[in-house]
Amino acid sequence: MINKILEFLTFGKFYIGQQRDILIFDAKASNFLSEYFDNNKFSFFYSRKEKFEIYVFFLTLFKNGINNFGKNYFNNYLKVYQPKYIFSMWVLNDYLFFVKDIFPSIKIIIVQGNRLDTDLVKKINTYPKNSFDLYFIFRERDKKKLKRKFNENSIIPIGSIKNNHFFENKDKLKKKLIFFSGYKLGRFSHDEKIILKSLDKYCGMNNLKFDIQIRYKHVPNKYLKILKIIQIENNDKILIRNDYGSSYTNSNNYNVLVLNNSTLTDEFISNYKRVVNLSSHEDFDDKEYAELNCGKRRYINFDNPMFKEMLPKNFSWTSNLNEKNIFKILDNVIECDERKWREHVDQYRNRFLFDQDNKIFMDKLKEIGIKSKLIK
Repeated sequence: MINKILEFLTFGKFYIGQQRDILIFDAKASNFLSEYFDNNKFSFFYSRKEKFEIYVFFLTLFKNGINNFGKNYFNNYLKVYQPKYIFSMWVLNDYLFFVKDIFPSIKIIIVQGNRLDTDLVKKINTYPKNSFDLYFIFRERDKKKLKRKFNENSIIPIGSIKNNHFFENKDKLKKKLIFFSGYKLGRFSHDEKIILKSLDKYCGMNNLKFDIQIRYKHVPNKYLKILKIIQIENNDKILIRNDYGSSYTNSNNYNVLVLNNSTLTDEFISNYKRVVNLSSHEDFDDKEYAELNCGKRRYINFDNPMFKEMLPKNFSWTSNLNEKNIFKILDNVIECDERKWREHVDQYRNRFLFDQDNKIFMDKLKEIGIKSKLIK
């Protein structure tokens, strides 16, 4: 009750913390991990400064001042609340990787949430060798990138923890496709516009409809306006993000999933979902591609082994957005039989592991003595 009053009076900026064995670092990116623990066993750390623990906030302000406030606040939080374990799916904040310099007994457990591109691997490899105790990753390829510096026994391939968790073998909608939007507020990419227009035309020609999965809890008005401007007519529904599992649960309902080369592409392919992967990275140079696609880095596409292994080109993916190619790929993925699709995916030697229900992850938690509400 006191916490609710405090949050109300401070417009949600302050709360009173509690001592818990498990700290989930970054409440936004790592929220999914709360699925595994009873509510009275963990706390969130709000690394993006969405809110602050009131005592630690003022302790830091008076003790350390405003210089390096974020890092000092985090370290003071750890001193006050003394968690035994820190779990995180967020590796873009380096506070996490220096915890052991001051608190060597805290166990750091990282779960991969995004592809490890070249820049991110370089960044992680600058951290101390003992900066984490366990790193659950997507695939063996990612382990090879990290084991050059870190203890390979602490790096465990499990696939996508979300895709493993939310998979359900359901009957598919027969006359519908789904497109997974990458739209961010105010940022509608060239690729998304071209894909939507081509998908709309294809559905019109083939008596199909398509739904759109967005990443927000409401449909932005600007997104609706752009759909109207580019004259999208065969979209049936726009699916909102109810929670961190929406994209995964909704993907189980459709026979064909259309994406613009995101991490979701690899996650869905890992358990043989039919994925159409469309990108324009061969249509432009680095500068043009970034300008047209809201700053996306073109090299990440070339870094993805899928484009070298899941051959032939223009069967399930394309690196240019020629309408003829897009139609051909949609035909291929929709019409091929299950055996042919599996043979096609099996060429992808570096695809993500798939471990339904996260048995590997759960077994490891049990092994190191962490209780999970999902362990039977």
